[in-house]
Order: sequence, then C-alpha cells, then structure tokens
Amino acid sequence: MENQFENCNLCPRRCGADRTAGKTGFCRMPGEPLVNLIKLHYGEEPVISGNKGSGTVFFEGCSLGCIFCQNYMISRGPTGRGKKMDADELAQAYLSLEESGAHNINLVTPMHFAPVVANSIEKAKLSGLKIPVAVNCSGYDLVSTLKLFDGLVDIYMPDMKYFSSKFSSAYSNAPDYFSVCCSAVDEMFRQTGSIVMGEDGLLKRGIIVRHLILPGGLFDSKHIIDYLTSRYGNKIFISLMSQYTPMPSCTGRLAEKPSKRSCESLSDYLASKGQTNAFIQEYESSGNEMIPDFLT
Repeated sequence: MENQFENCNLCPRRCGADRTAGKTGFCRMPGEPLVNLIKLHYGEEPVISGNKGSGTVFFEGCSLGCIFCQNYMISRGPTGRGKKMDADELAQAYLSLEESGAHNINLVTPMHFAPVVANSIEKAKLSGLKIPVAVNCSGYDLVSTLKLFDGLVDIYMPDMKYFSSKFSSAYSNAPDYFSVCCSAVDEMFRQTGSIVMGEDGLLKRGIIVRHLILPGGLFDSKHIIDYLTSRYGNKIFISLMSQYTPMPSCTGRLAEKPSKRSCESLSDYLASKGQTNAFIQEYESSGNEMIPDFLT
C-alpha cells in the first residue's frame, strides 16, 4: 500500500516524486503522515461538532496550496513540530478521541497521505471504533485516491472553492480545479449516498460541501450554488462560509474581506434554489477565530 509513495500520483498534480526516498512533490511531505494537532474541535458545522466536539486530526501539508489558506502555518510544508504517525498510531489516536467523547473522527487534509490514512481507519474500525469517520478536504482530489476510502469513510466535507479557472489558476495554480472537484464530489456521493441523520441531530453519513465566499467572487459563487443545487439538491448539505480573513500573503483584492452585501446576496440566492439542507455562516465570523493553536 505505501509503495504508492514511490512514484506519487495521489493528487491531480501527479508529481511522480519518490516520497519514500526523502523527495517531496507539491505537498512538500514525506510518505509517512505528519500530524500537527489532535483535539476535540467545536468550530465545525453543528451537525459535526455537536456539544462534545469533533475528534479532529490536523495533518501537515496540502496538495492544493491556496494563497489565502488560513491554515498556512501547517499546510505549506513541514513545521518541524509535527509528529510522524504510522497507521497503528493513528488508529489508536482515533480510539482515544472516541473515548474522550468525540462525536466523530475528523481528518483534516489527509489526502496526500491517503494509503496510510485509509489503512489507519480500517485498523481502528477492526479495533472497535464506532463513531463516524469524516474526511475534511480541499475537493481537489482524484477519484482513484478517493476509492481507497470506499467503505471506510462515513462523511465527506470537501470544499468547492472555484468555478472559474481564472480564480483557481490565480489563487491555487489549479486551472482544472472545478472539473476535478466535480468528479471528486460525485465519487464521494457514490460512497456515502444521501444524508443520514441520527436521533441526536448529528450527521451520521453523507456530504457537506463547503464554499468559502471570496472577495470579488460573487458570480463564481452563484455558479457553484447552481451546480450543487441542480445536481444534488437536499441530498447533501451546502455550507456557505463568510469567514474569509486576509492572511499575511494576500495582496490586491484578496487583502479585503468580501462585502456583507455580497454574502447576504448569496445566502438569499441559495435559499431561492430551495436548498433547506444548508448552513449559512454569520458575516462577523473570522478565520482567525477558527485557527487552532498549531504546534509551530
């Protein structure tokens, strides 16, 4: 399984780097997972965080590399403080989070470590893990990689960041983002099916597609809403996020917050499409408030 790191083509970048020999590709990561933080997290959607928190595992590195990333402290390369964890160690971490009362296991940006992470989920479930497992990702994922999680992941929380290749090229150097993301979400939906809620009001199975409203991206966002509501409707949750906060690397338009008027317009537009399985983030939300205390 881990031999997939020898000529790594796990993400759409298809770098071909031999990550077992100390070489790194776009994600800047070795083959062995680096975990920066494990904690109960309360900042997700209510159907994920509940009142006891989501058992969250933050992996270092990323294969998308958005210039406005709020987790840039850990997404842009090894911090030197991350902990190497194999599949057995990860499985034990999930079981410990369950014992701590977590509603679910929430794996944040794990896809560049997919073979090991998939193995860790399988080991944890064989060892008695009962709570749902969620994958929290950028949406820029290959179907072939997602298939490693088939039958193991209960919930997917992908982003759908861009419709326009102009934006995806400028902000993430990924002109093919939208087409790749559409195929990825289709595969996620194939695996999970429609939303399944528990009696406790928490999501047990299904998809939450997140869209972060970007400054100047009103029409791009409307295209994404059109696509998601027409293809999936209320079979999925759509989470419209207004927490965009300029990071130190942001210049030009990205150095601003999207206007309150734009966010309210998109909220109304989503409602006009008949989407009732939706989350609308308050405009006053700040990305800084959502950033955990990473080990940097």
